[in-house]
Amino acid sequence: MTNTRAGDGWTFLDGLADAYPGIAKTDYERPRTDITAAKPEVELLGRASGAAVTRLTFRDRDVMADHRAAAPILLIGQAGTIDVTVAPADDSLADPVHLTLTPGTAVHIDGGRVHSLTAAGPATATLVVLTPQT
Repeated sequence: MTNTRAGDGWTFLDGLADAYPGIAKTDYERPRTDITAAKPEVELLGRASGAAVTRLTFRDRDVMADHRAAAPILLIGQAGTIDVTVAPADDSLADPVHLTLTPGTAVHIDGGRVHSLTAAGPATATLVVLTPQT
């Protein structure tokens, strides 16, 4: 259960390391017969000045295929292992970078950079979308 509280100049969020809903809840199961359904559960936990905080919960082999975020992001490992692939800049012929996100590690990715995530087993990460303060 997520508990979000906010006051003047602060926001408190919990539930960042909660397990995949299929594990924690009995009302959520996707068959493995359709690979397009092998995607993580994404839940917005809260917004704060300059950031949107989202929990990503994966089952074994769940994939977020190549995509890009409009703003810079910070991925924080909470549980399990997630393979992160970051493509080179659009004008670069360099090879993609492969990183391993585990509890206690984080990866910052610039806005507009193509990246993908693949779970090596049940895993949870916190995604912080860094937005300009208004």
